[in-house]
Amino acid sequence: MMSNHFYRNNPYDIYNQYQQLQAENHQLRQRIKELNRLVRNQKLRANDQNWEMHLADQGNTNYSSATLPGDLTLLTLKKDPFNNASSLFSVNQNQLYSVERISKKILSATDLDTYKERWNFSTDEQNGFLDLIARDGIIYASTMSKLYAIQDNGTSPLTLWTVDSFANRLLLDQNTLFYLTRTAEGYDAIGTVDIKTGVKRWNYPLKSQEKLEGVFAAGGNRLYANIRNPVQMTSNMYALDAATGTVLWTFALDSSLPIYGAPVYKDEKLYFETKPATTRNIWALDAATGRTLWKFSPTGYYTQPMAIAGDSLIVLDDTNIIAVDKNTGIQKWKTLYADQYFAAGALQTIRGSDGMVVAADKIILENYNKIKFFNAANGQLIQSTLQLSTTTGGAGVRPIGVIKDTIFVTESNQILYTYAVPKQSQLDTEKPTATIDLAAVNQLTLQDGKNQIKIPITLSETVDMEVTIVDGNGYVVQTWLGRYLKGTANFYWNGKNSRGFNVIRGNYYPVVRLTDLAGNKNEYTARDKVIQITEGFGLTLKNSNLRSAATTQSTILTTIPAGSEVVITGETGDWYQLEYRIVSAVLKGYVSKPLIKVPSNQEIQAIESAKTRTNVNVRTNPGTQYETKIVLPMNTDIKIYSAIGDWYSVEYKKDSFYLDSGYVAKFTVTLPTVSTYVYTVIAGDSLWKIAQKTGVTIDSIVKANNLDPNQPLYIGQRLTIVK
Repeated sequence: MMSNHFYRNNPYDIYNQYQQLQAENHQLRQRIKELNRLVRNQKLRANDQNWEMHLADQGNTNYSSATLPGDLTLLTLKKDPFNNASSLFSVNQNQLYSVERISKKILSATDLDTYKERWNFSTDEQNGFLDLIARDGIIYASTMSKLYAIQDNGTSPLTLWTVDSFANRLLLDQNTLFYLTRTAEGYDAIGTVDIKTGVKRWNYPLKSQEKLEGVFAAGGNRLYANIRNPVQMTSNMYALDAATGTVLWTFALDSSLPIYGAPVYKDEKLYFETKPATTRNIWALDAATGRTLWKFSPTGYYTQPMAIAGDSLIVLDDTNIIAVDKNTGIQKWKTLYADQYFAAGALQTIRGSDGMVVAADKIILENYNKIKFFNAANGQLIQSTLQLSTTTGGAGVRPIGVIKDTIFVTESNQILYTYAVPKQSQLDTEKPTATIDLAAVNQLTLQDGKNQIKIPITLSETVDMEVTIVDGNGYVVQTWLGRYLKGTANFYWNGKNSRGFNVIRGNYYPVVRLTDLAGNKNEYTARDKVIQITEGFGLTLKNSNLRSAATTQSTILTTIPAGSEVVITGETGDWYQLEYRIVSAVLKGYVSKPLIKVPSNQEIQAIESAKTRTNVNVRTNPGTQYETKIVLPMNTDIKIYSAIGDWYSVEYKKDSFYLDSGYVAKFTVTLPTVSTYVYTVIAGDSLWKIAQKTGVTIDSIVKANNLDPNQPLYIGQRLTIVK
């Protein structure tokens, strides 16, 4: 019947159906290609200790040249190619340790200066290798049944120790090797071994039906693992104590939120991506507690490995590089990386990338078989090669690492190539210098329609620069990072912290840290350049009468609810002069000082949990002109990610299963008047000293952290302080 119906159509209809099917077929092929990339990149990592091939485990990923090669359109092929090297390899001390492509039963060592093989090693049982990492001249390699530590003696390998165990997804952190293994019952487990002795440290067996998804991350003396139970519909990110295997915290995700790619640890934060049916989400957690810091939802289909570059988290969609502020989750810039051309009267886009590497100041990625170089500070395209054609005719190339003057590239059938990058010709040992052009005392003023201060910094040469604003207690409230050219760079500070909250009134000063392209460092702590903040954060402790004058006999303008953010603009005796904002309306008056709390900047930075004061409109963007997504009932729990003018960026429960985000007006929210923040123990600290510093009792510290007061504290220990 279908056949007869088809042939009754006229030829024009048949042609249209043919064209439609062709278009649908093309779309399906594209989607299959995208899904294949997702599967293939589950284990890919993009920066420090974060690559499938373990190139970065050496901490030797510097690629930062004062001037780029004169012609990057034609990279010099350094080795044509390593035909026998699979994608399973590691680089250490200028030696390439690789497993043969086909059977993966032989491990070989190749000198990257001479490109000559020095020795090879095969397992006793002739099992194929599953994974390997090299560090300090020792190769840690695994098979289906054994884990090896093999020392490179120059001309031969020496087996230091073996462990009888299935091991895969190896990760080194300090002196511990972490790996995926199996229990006697066949369940997934996390195994650990001391890399010096080969002695097993601890094992964490998973329960029936639980699976380890993706790869591990490590840092801060913790191991991070994604454990999923598809039967019970659960998915959790686990943080385990790296020394004992004790579970420190878990972060619960719905099982429909699989984690794509590899989690990234950096500076006590853990970043990972989830992708439910429709929306991608990038999450940032406090690595010590599992507390959500922010969530960002990029557009586009898939992402390559995430990476940290300066103060940015770098992610990709199918056409763009996106830089997200690693502290706030706010998008900083977005750059098109995809090649575009006109064909048949329409703009065509070559979507997708087969790999990304972040090395020092550059983002290096593939698109359309070209290797492209972007400035990591602003996303500007620096240079692009011509299309690379592989000698074996492989379909695609993937940059996977940079070691000294060598870019490592694999093609789609897993043959390894290396390309040469010219070295700098002159050794630079001179420190970079900076001049901070500020008066001795400064205040915010109206500039370009904004209340801010301009901080000009004149540089002696091109540098990687970190500029921070520090309060009188040495606490950093705002940071800028990036690559800046020789000359004057201008920074503008609006008296707010990195999350957009007002800082407290007081004196602040800038600190400038410089690293030039040769690695020379310099630092300026400009305590003589005072920035006076005369209007700062305040919080009502109780329902507070805002009066027209600093006296109880004056007119009550309004009653400000407890837990409201206000702006303190001055003080008169026992009264604060302040502003209370109701979106665009500003009420000015006086409130008795005992009714107002002035927290520390550290406490302001830690503000997160809050409640709706009334029924609250959640909007798509900060402004009453934007669409209302949902109306939250009074006393709904919300999380605050950042402050934007008179609005908070928040997360809330959309229903019993899903979370969502949006913007709510500040005056509709009750902030907690009891503050909680994290204190990090330093040398010389004791419970008594910390109590004196933070203004709380020893007993409250002990109870909040479940401490044994008879046990000593250790440097770096993080304590919750409740005030």
